Amino acid sequence: MKVAVEILAMYGVYVFGASVLIWRYTTTNDRGPAIVVAWLMPALIFAAVLQGTSRLLFGKSPKIRQCPVGLAEAEIVVEKRRQKMFGGERLATNFASDWARLYGVTLEEEAKKVQKFARWVLSPA
Repeated sequence: MKVAVEILAMYGVYVFGASVLIWRYTTTNDRGPAIVVAWLMPALIFAAVLQGTSRLLFGKSPKIRQCPVGLAEAEIVVEKRRQKMFGGERLATNFASDWARLYGVTLEEEAKKVQKFARWVLSPA
């Protein structure tokens, strides 16, 4: 109980300090969102550390989903806009192709796991 009170007291001091600094040094339009983000940041950091630790301990990797339709075209449009705004030469866009390749590798790994499990289940005892 004492540790929980100390943690909440530290969080209260953090919230107060962050709110005062944000109130003093930001413009009127940015104050509300900045304060909300500052209040939530410790909880988000704690959740990220907890999730990362659990994935590390239990060996779970994030799920790779199929590449969204039209991502390659959107990449090209964004690159053209970047080139128009900032100039310079056009950069090669490869995020969509890398995503599709990673998705394919992930599917192959999952298929190998399923085949291994099927051999184990269907093998004669």
